Amino acid sequence: MANVKVQNGRLAASGDFSADAETGFDRACQELLAGEEKSVVVDLTEVSYFSSTYVGLLAEMCLGARSAGKAVKVRAGPKIAALLREAGLAAAAAIEEVRS
Repeated sequence: MANVKVQNGRLAASGDFSADAETGFDRACQELLAGEEKSVVVDLTEVSYFSSTYVGLLAEMCLGARSAGKAVKVRAGPKIAALLREAGLAAAAAIEEVRS
């Protein structure tokens, strides 16, 4: 099961983000973009699986944030941080690898 929460310029996600899961992640990304904060954080440290569908949604959000003048930092565990770097997200967001 996946959970997503947006509060004060921070999107916190946890659980399994499989391609077929209805998570509200896209809606949460849009909510994060609509906020007035000039820098936002996407916290994926509690995510156990992040499918390519969600990598794409995150990339779209990062590009939208950049064009809106917002800085994005993504916090993730080693495996997901590596996946995001391999997908090229480091060009649009700061990726912080968090070890537990």
